[in-house]
Amino acid sequence: MKNVVRALILLALLAALMFAVPSGALMDGALAEGAYPALSLEAEKGGLPLESGYDGLGYRDDTITVTVEETRAYDTTILIARVTISDPSQIRTAMAGRYGSDTQAPGARLAKRVQAVFAINGDYFNFTSNGYVVRQGTLYRDNPAEGSDILLIDDQGDFHIVQAATSEKLAAFDGTVINSFSFGPALVADGEVVEDGFLDDVAYDKPAQRMVVAQAGPLSYVCVATEGPENPGSVGLTIPQMAEFMGTLDVQNAYNLDGGSSSTMVLNNEKINALSTHKVRSICDILYFATLVNQE
Repeated sequence: MKNVVRALILLALLAALMFAVPSGALMDGALAEGAYPALSLEAEKGGLPLESGYDGLGYRDDTITVTVEETRAYDTTILIARVTISDPSQIRTAMAGRYGSDTQAPGARLAKRVQAVFAINGDYFNFTSNGYVVRQGTLYRDNPAEGSDILLIDDQGDFHIVQAATSEKLAAFDGTVINSFSFGPALVADGEVVEDGFLDDVAYDKPAQRMVVAQAGPLSYVCVATEGPENPGSVGLTIPQMAEFMGTLDVQNAYNLDGGSSSTMVLNNEKINALSTHKVRSICDILYFATLVNQE
């Protein structure tokens, strides 16, 4: 009899909880996983972000959270954006124009076009003949530069870095690649800070503006934008310093993207990094995070 009473009490509590929490609301800061349909690979844009979702340097709805904080290290101002999504389809890429064209546009304009919640610049892939280029599931190029590191993003939203990549190494990857980047180098690989082996073609020993994308855990990412010597009060970071800094952020894999004046971090359709120079360089691609709410 006692067990029956306990069961009835438990059912009553569960019923009360259902009425107390509105449909689609978040509990304990969790995202509503599976509550909204995923975006297709072919979708040209994400859902329309909620105006009420933006709060200063952050955004939140049932399917995505973004928080941006500013810090100082190596005598340089650094922005750290932490992004959590509820579905792998929310980490996406977009090109300024068709593959093979030389079309470029400001990152904020690209982000607005695809209704990005948050975006960063990509790897300038259209202006080199090298690289392994996969965008939204389509392989466009398989010509990795000798000694280069390639970032693969699979259909689970997980990062995999192929160091000193070759076509054979890439073909041996047993996952499904949705997007890839061919700039580099790797800064953190499988939880270990990379300390050497950097190629000269990324000006690894020169303090500069840098842009890095990293994965901290399942569907959890960290994007870092540093200022450079052209920004008053900042020196910029070398690649070894950037690797060391990323090692302090508890990420599993971190990858260097195009930097300098191409370094672009966009929130709410506005560039938010390195604003002191008022420079806005047009770029050919972005990596962005979309919401699943308000899909057309």
